[in-house]
Amino acid sequence: MSFCYINGFYKNNIDAQISVEDRGFNFSDGVYEVMGFRNGKLLNFDKHMYRLCKSLINLQISKPFSNPNSLKIIIYHLLKLNDVNDGFLYLQITRGTAKRNHLFPSNIKPNVVIFTFSKGSLDKIKKGVNVALTEDQRWMRCDIKSISLLANVLDKQKGHESGFFEVWQLRKNLITEGTTSNAFIVNKKSHIYTHPKNNFILGGVTRDCVIELALKNKLKVIEKAFNIDDIRKCNEAFLTSTTLGVIPIIKIEDTIINKKKIGLITKTLMKKLDDYLNKQIYE
Repeated sequence: MSFCYINGFYKNNIDAQISVEDRGFNFSDGVYEVMGFRNGKLLNFDKHMYRLCKSLINLQISKPFSNPNSLKIIIYHLLKLNDVNDGFLYLQITRGTAKRNHLFPSNIKPNVVIFTFSKGSLDKIKKGVNVALTEDQRWMRCDIKSISLLANVLDKQKGHESGFFEVWQLRKNLITEGTTSNAFIVNKKSHIYTHPKNNFILGGVTRDCVIELALKNKLKVIEKAFNIDDIRKCNEAFLTSTTLGVIPIIKIEDTIINKKKIGLITKTLMKKLDDYLNKQIYE
């Protein structure tokens, strides 16, 4: 039996209900976060909260929690109810329930849903994955972690059906990010390239952690968009996300990366990120 949190109550997942007039259903009018936890301890909580608050402000949705510690208490109780120590949680906040109308309703209370899910095995993909390329069909505010993910879903599905693990998206021949991850390459000078944080990408929490760790370890990071020619000439490539961490890429379309071997910088960042997350367990 699994439990979720919904609007102030803990419910069995199969008994949880929300109105058909929830604006998340009708307009994708909401935001979300996915957070990891290890040994019962939330990871990167403050970073996720900062991004969540930014998304809420950008969409003019009221903050349902005045104090982040209140949310922490709710989450930790949910972990206890589900008797889980390792995994992820999904937190969704929509504008609320109101009569269907494009205009924002006044004095509306946000709907909040939180549930947990298990951590799958990463052993196979940590040996390297393949990535497809496609045109970026998303809107111009990708920096908002909106629940409107249909363009990502369609591209991810198309890539999966063609045998690819992930799909990187392009605007004007420049890689923005993946459908569910941020994109990185390492050039022949061992410089790490990734798209800068702006309205064309979602600034991933793990992306930011990896950049911080790279800089601390005296690796050069250049936040500049790269193109297909850069991919063909790169030494390494990898992707990042909360649910996956750092995953090496061994093939992008028809381009083989580093003879399908995991590069030294990618290996280093995989290890440094894991150490960084484990350290949070004991803080």
